[in-house]
Amino acid sequence: MPYTNVVLAFLNVSDSWELFELYKAYRKARLSVVNIASNYLPAVDRYGSQLIVRRKLVDRRRNLQGFAMPCGTATTSPEYFTGMDDRNDVHDLFTKANFPFIRELMYDLNFTLNMVQLDKVGYKQNGTFSGVMGKFQNRSIELGCLGTLMRTERLEVADFMIVTLIIKSSIIFRQPPLSIVANIFELPFSVGVWACCFALMAIYWMTMIAIRQLTSGERFGAIESLVYIIGTMCQRGCDIVPQFNGTRLLMFSLQLTSFFILTSYSASIVALLQSPSRAIASVGDLVRSPLKAGVMDTSYGRVYYQETQDPDVQELYRKKIKPHGEKAFLEPNEGIGRVKQEMYAYEGELNAAYKVIKETFAPEEVCKLQELEAIKLPPFGIPIVKGSKYRELIRQRLMWQREVGIIKRFNLIWIHQKPQCENMNAGFSSVGVVEMRYLYLFLAVGFLAALATLLAERSWWSGMAKKLKSRTAIIRRKNEA
Repeated sequence: MPYTNVVLAFLNVSDSWELFELYKAYRKARLSVVNIASNYLPAVDRYGSQLIVRRKLVDRRRNLQGFAMPCGTATTSPEYFTGMDDRNDVHDLFTKANFPFIRELMYDLNFTLNMVQLDKVGYKQNGTFSGVMGKFQNRSIELGCLGTLMRTERLEVADFMIVTLIIKSSIIFRQPPLSIVANIFELPFSVGVWACCFALMAIYWMTMIAIRQLTSGERFGAIESLVYIIGTMCQRGCDIVPQFNGTRLLMFSLQLTSFFILTSYSASIVALLQSPSRAIASVGDLVRSPLKAGVMDTSYGRVYYQETQDPDVQELYRKKIKPHGEKAFLEPNEGIGRVKQEMYAYEGELNAAYKVIKETFAPEEVCKLQELEAIKLPPFGIPIVKGSKYRELIRQRLMWQREVGIIKRFNLIWIHQKPQCENMNAGFSSVGVVEMRYLYLFLAVGFLAALATLLAERSWWSGMAKKLKSRTAIIRRKNEA
């Protein structure tokens, strides 16, 4: 078998040796005999350099003589599978992106594939592996024609020769608008500026009351002055004309001040309406946010969410994924579509997500996407049955593929790169009911306050009218008497 050393030596009449190496390319192959040294004199060649040179010149072990290698692969989404070379399909990337390396090995080592196709890679349950790993366990296959996650329990039945593929899985979402997570109508000014505005209103009110007290005939009383100041700060006019120039000058100063304050406030509101928030910076923030969540429908996604030890990821799975059952596991087209249309977070392979984003998102929409890593996937490697005689041979040829750039080239072909944010300031967000909810609340409070004030006034005037009527009746009776 390859990488076994059996040397047969024959002593010549001249006390030199004829050395022959015997091996088989596979168990049922014919026995190959190769002369590695003739007239070999160990006494002359102390360090065996002649033997080493002859062995290096013989490139015999890389020819497996057409051996039909028992090989296992997995297709977890057969309804989407149209062939190993279909790059438009993002399903089963771990199989299709690694098959070119197996194909190169076939040409390099001169073997064929006796392929067994299964529906999953396989995990260990009750001491038994399923899928491809189960085939390794019962030693019915020799090589894995796919890349599998390097998990500790899989080392019991398979060896991983080389890392060929690294697939990242992240949560993709859009930051919720600032107007959803905060009251944007109080954000333009800091607490100090709001305090200065109210202090300014109080100073103007006391000044107008003082002018009223120092003069006679001024129409602005305490109530009229307060209503005028509040209306002016909101850019409302007044139908009462002041009597004195001092009051007029004070009113002009207040109107000019309120104009600049309101201009700054309005400009800030417009900017805040188009600004995304920074409310979600971790998985814990995502759990506490109003965003819904879904996961790409992969076998390892279900496993790793249940095995994770991160408390935030456990809480995410328990609160936002598990309650929805199978509906939480979506295809990339549907998941990324919901990210675009709704307040939704979708966790999936970046390769699949980037492909859908490139096809469906406008350049300015790409800039609004954010990523969080919830589960960290181990690298993918090509497995071979535990203790295989071909392990070292195949490992060396895979290392050669990495050194000459074959692995890098196929990774660039199969892995979609992240879309670039080309114009962050393009586009706009429409203002909806959610953004205006605080104004509607304030309007409702205003209606209720006005109604309560009206009822209080009517009650007060009704009481005053009764008192006036009673007093008038008493005076009339006294006059009649």
